[in-house]
Amino acid sequence: MKVKLFYDQNNRNTNIVTSRLHNLLLVILITVSTFSGFAQIEVKWMKELPADILWQEVTTLGNLIVSSDNQLVGIDTETGEIRWSKPEHAGLDREAFNELPNSPFFKVDASNSIHLIDQLSGDEVFNSYQAGINTIEDYFLLYNSDAILVAGEDIGGDPLMVSVKMSEGSVSWTMKEKFGRIIAANELDNNELLIITLFNNYKLNASTGKVIWKEVNSAESAQTDKLGEFGALLKSAAETLTKDMEIDLRFYRPAGSDIFYLGSLQESQSSMTSSGGEPVVNYTNVYNAFSIHDGSMVWNEALEVQGQLGQVAFLDNGILVLPNDGNRTKINLYDYKTHAGIWGKKGRGIAIKGGIYDYLEAEDGILLVSQTANNNYLNYLDPSSGTITFEKPVKVEGKVIGIVPLSSGILYVTTESMNILDQASGTLKWSKSITTTPQLTAEYDGKIYAFDSKSSTLKVVDMISETVDELSTTELRFEGREVPRKLEVMDDGIFIHSDQNVAKFNFDGSLLFQAYYPAPREPGWKRALLYAEAVRGAYIGASSYYMSGAMAAVEDEVRQEDAIAGEMVRQIGDAYGELGAQASHYASSAFKQANARLKATSSTREFMLIMSKQDKDIQLLKVSKSNGQVEGKIDLGKDREPIYAVDDVTGQVYYCTGNRALTSYMVK
Repeated sequence: MKVKLFYDQNNRNTNIVTSRLHNLLLVILITVSTFSGFAQIEVKWMKELPADILWQEVTTLGNLIVSSDNQLVGIDTETGEIRWSKPEHAGLDREAFNELPNSPFFKVDASNSIHLIDQLSGDEVFNSYQAGINTIEDYFLLYNSDAILVAGEDIGGDPLMVSVKMSEGSVSWTMKEKFGRIIAANELDNNELLIITLFNNYKLNASTGKVIWKEVNSAESAQTDKLGEFGALLKSAAETLTKDMEIDLRFYRPAGSDIFYLGSLQESQSSMTSSGGEPVVNYTNVYNAFSIHDGSMVWNEALEVQGQLGQVAFLDNGILVLPNDGNRTKINLYDYKTHAGIWGKKGRGIAIKGGIYDYLEAEDGILLVSQTANNNYLNYLDPSSGTITFEKPVKVEGKVIGIVPLSSGILYVTTESMNILDQASGTLKWSKSITTTPQLTAEYDGKIYAFDSKSSTLKVVDMISETVDELSTTELRFEGREVPRKLEVMDDGIFIHSDQNVAKFNFDGSLLFQAYYPAPREPGWKRALLYAEAVRGAYIGASSYYMSGAMAAVEDEVRQEDAIAGEMVRQIGDAYGELGAQASHYASSAFKQANARLKATSSTREFMLIMSKQDKDIQLLKVSKSNGQVEGKIDLGKDREPIYAVDDVTGQVYYCTGNRALTSYMVK
């Protein structure tokens, strides 16, 4: 380990320098003297499985799933005992296992069937073979209805929809209606389902599958139906062409409204070409409104808005559509009954710089966040008058990730910077933005602390006065070509770290310690630690508005290492909210698990885990955030292809020691 010493050479207060020097030298002496004598981290339990272990995974709800040569098992994380076993899934490849977002289930892709299994109990809640489905096109988890809705084809190739009772795994009803491709399924009140397909909308009785009404969802679909067999042929061709396409169709239903809305995206090639010679693609938002009672179309024709699908807000006096049409973007408010445009000349809307990708409703207006090909902008909308209040858009560095309303301004954090917008004047309050990222900022006791990557120093923002000050004068430089990745404010200072470096500043800006632990060169070590840290961060983000911006950055980082893991991190916050609103036993059980894990993240963790290499052996180190010292280790030897998993919420590490032995270490 390396400990580096910094102090301000220009500081002429000898007593302060001497005091800092003394404290840092003391840290060095303590760290060096104890580095070689730290203890092995406590073993919580050991379990010998009857066959070789292939892989293991800690789910976002904290359940441990292990695949071996002779079974797939769920392990009790407290005792190490096998909670449930699935011999039929022996030798399961990791690629065939997928945790389902927003649910307590995982999916197993077998050779000729798909299975959905409850990760806590091991109960199989769906088996495609037993349900009579040979090919699955779509499936939807409907918690309030205690159902899993699956659409596909039977063995004969005919369309089949099946509703399976989630709590029993039994088929409630089947339907051989030619639904076509299902885009969305939404649970309504009164035990009813709204099914959105490519060409039609359906309302069904959730218990019996009886069709209450079926209506076309566009004027084009209605015209196609009039063509008889030829129209059916055209629909079949369209279904085939779009089978593997991602369709961006969005469902909206304002609270308490009897009307629901569908927004979709249409693409068309222009006769014009880009500078690179490629055909220019034009995008159109298409919105339709329907009665929830009988499915009839409210408008005679669809509302079409130029640009890609963006944001939609339902205001008292109309529908606010905020599209993304690059430099040609126009925003508008549309009448609920007629969808006529209200703002701008002849109701054609208000031009705005760049395409909109986010917005924030404030007390006296709406902050609009937009981007062009190269820049990002802020604008302010007065919805009562339909006017942009800024003389010109405010240009910001980086893509806006987080927005925080303050008493007289709006603080924003982008992928590159932080500043405060004065929405009254349309100017930035600081002449120079802080060069930072969401993960390098944190709120504590009415202040926001940020690491400025440009100056390599700490800044502090007073959320009341909305001013920014230098906190440290010491530049922080990390070893091993690393840069600071995350900042965390603790009761006794500001802790900053990367994967292999740690440092801490006092609240007066003095550097308390800095340490570096060399990384192992072998691949395969980083993913589990990064994913575990991100899952912990996602639970924190679920209860902290300010931290949600940092989680968006974490998601991107995890996604670079593992696309599936990144997707899981993205949906933890959504899952927490959705599960809490559901009524079924499974949703309730999952919510309790998520809630317990959320509470476990409410207090600051006093250590971090760092994978390092010491004397040619790989070790997982428990490093104190209080002093940067190593407090314990897990010796992993010279394992080049480790089978391990980390739960950064509970502090447990699961490591396959040998071919069949699984050991749990409790880091606390």
